Amino acid sequence: MTRITTALTTTVAGLAAIALAGYAGYAYAQQQGTHASAYSYATKGLVEFQDAGEHWKLLLDASNLGGKELDMAELTLPAGEVVASHHHGAVEIFYVLSGTLGHEVNGEMHMLTPGMVGVVRPEDAVRHLVPKEGAVRMLVIWAPSGEAQKFFGRAKTTPVAQ
Repeated sequence: MTRITTALTTTVAGLAAIALAGYAGYAYAQQQGTHASAYSYATKGLVEFQDAGEHWKLLLDASNLGGKELDMAELTLPAGEVVASHHHGAVEIFYVLSGTLGHEVNGEMHMLTPGMVGVVRPEDAVRHLVPKEGAVRMLVIWAPSGEAQKFFGRAKTTPVAQ
């Protein structure tokens, strides 16, 4: 029961943070009397790339969000993938769409399954492990923006057809 309550609390907190970040950007633009000309009300994404079995699709960044509140990507990691321990310069939120993600934060392992959320703060060390049974597909959100550039900035990307 405690795990369910913790997962639910984390989910609600993560979604609230996303909503507040989006509203903050909107409120700031309204206060300035401007609206970013590149803002998209709906999108299939911006660019995507595949690297060693990983499939990345950038959905939102400052170019189509109209502000620097967050970046959002869809990520598929292949079965058996192990991503070494690392840190991020922003809060990183995972929402598992399909499959299972071994989500190790500061040495504590959590198995995230569809519908679960994992949260990593900049001071946390995180490592990802995908079971050999199958790939995992997830939504990744970084707040504030800038983290996606680390992945998409160095890769040969393909624009997403709208």
